[in-house]
Amino acid sequence: MAGGNISPRQKMINMMYLVLTALLAMNVSKEILNAFVTVNNSIVKSNEVISEKNKATYTAFANAVADPNTKEKAIIWKAKADKIKAVADEVNKFIDIQKEELIKGSNPKTVDGIKEFSVDNLDAASHLLIEKKVGDEIYEKMIKVRKDLLSVIDSKDFADNPMLQASIKKDMDAFGKSLPIDMTVAQAKESGTKFEQNGKGWSESNFHMTPTIAALTILSKLQSDVKSSETQLIDYAYSQIGQVKLVFDQFQAIASANTNYCMPGDPIDIVAGVGAFSASAQPTVTIGGSVVPLGPDGSALYSTTANGAGEHSIPVVISFKKPDGTPASVTKEIKYTVGTPSGAAVMFDKMNVLYIGVDNPLSVSSGSGDEKTSVSLSTGGSISKKGGGKYMANVTTPTNDAKISVSVSGGKSLQFPVRIKRIPDPIPTLSGKIKGGKINKATLQAQGGLVAVLENFDFDARFSITGYTFMLAQKGGDVSPKNVDGPVMNESVKAVIGRAKPGDIVIFDNIKAKGPDGTSRSLPSLTFTII
Repeated sequence: MAGGNISPRQKMINMMYLVLTALLAMNVSKEILNAFVTVNNSIVKSNEVISEKNKATYTAFANAVADPNTKEKAIIWKAKADKIKAVADEVNKFIDIQKEELIKGSNPKTVDGIKEFSVDNLDAASHLLIEKKVGDEIYEKMIKVRKDLLSVIDSKDFADNPMLQASIKKDMDAFGKSLPIDMTVAQAKESGTKFEQNGKGWSESNFHMTPTIAALTILSKLQSDVKSSETQLIDYAYSQIGQVKLVFDQFQAIASANTNYCMPGDPIDIVAGVGAFSASAQPTVTIGGSVVPLGPDGSALYSTTANGAGEHSIPVVISFKKPDGTPASVTKEIKYTVGTPSGAAVMFDKMNVLYIGVDNPLSVSSGSGDEKTSVSLSTGGSISKKGGGKYMANVTTPTNDAKISVSVSGGKSLQFPVRIKRIPDPIPTLSGKIKGGKINKATLQAQGGLVAVLENFDFDARFSITGYTFMLAQKGGDVSPKNVDGPVMNESVKAVIGRAKPGDIVIFDNIKAKGPDGTSRSLPSLTFTII
């Protein structure tokens, strides 16, 4: 660069450029590079945890489709979840390829069987992402993936159900504001440099003379944003399985019994009516040949007593007016089976699984009466009697082969298979609400601390945060991990947040929580981008 047929002045300028480049390289200290290695590894680990969580959700969709009780609803929402997965996978795979290209351009080698590369290389990121304009392509793909993810769940697909349609539109509008994918180009206030709000400006602001490890960290953060957005949307889709309504001419005739298996003398209650009841429907309910008056909620309650062993059925006729004023009628058969006195039944009052660390209520009935019935658990815990056919199971050891034994006086012991499981892992949040993404610095400082939230779980089980590691990653700045005991964001953490600037990354890593079962859980990281 300093040789050739050029003027002395140009030679001096070129020499000064070489010296400046060397100085810039020297300014990237080993400590900062090691900090970026830590941050990148943490984000990659967090992404793996999120991927496993999402995999479990997709399995839950498949199970819901296989279940006759949820099949019709699950098919609708599984198709949307699969499309969300395809959209997210496409951009994540593309970014993976670019990360490999970055490493290839940073003197990769294998030492003692371990792959290494020059984490401090200042040319690879600029060459790949700016000169070859791959950064422009990533920018456009991130803009597009955000739009495509939000478009999968379209309220227009539910025009046949105005209430559900309005609810989905409201929720998707909220997602439009909360998804963590944000490609706003931060401006360098210190240097006065102004970058364009496009792919070129984004690439130059993030990757000009940026060490390879810092560039990898930025790309890993983009993947984290995509995976977190995928999680929010597929969780929402799964929650809707219970909200899809199949209606009968805008009304649905409903008839159900409190049990389909009982013993002689047990009460049988049948509730019948019209879904989405309104006065204009004017339903008339006939059960067992008799007209049953409607209650305040528009449903009819019919009570009888079980007698005579074997299968029985009670006819239910529901007559009502459709919205256009024409009459309609639906006939249903409520079927139930009356067992013999030697039989027994076990009913789970909450979930069909026994969970470690919480009280699991059971209802047990037998033909010999409550006072002549004893209940026990074969392994993994114990069952205590609470009276009136009510029992409480307390379990300690996970297993899929436990059995509840019900012994009745004068009869044989009956066994009912049951699974014993750990309580699912909670998710980490700030103050019980904020799950990551972009956040204002003042809002972040105002939070009290970390809260572990157990979503979609029927038991009153609480987890407490026992500690975490806090990190602030700044471009060209130092990263000092802080280990914190307990859930609170102490003054030391808030002081570090006070130094954050737009575009900086805040990470709560190595989050530990203790649940009612006494075990310590490792929770996924919480990652925020300061705006």
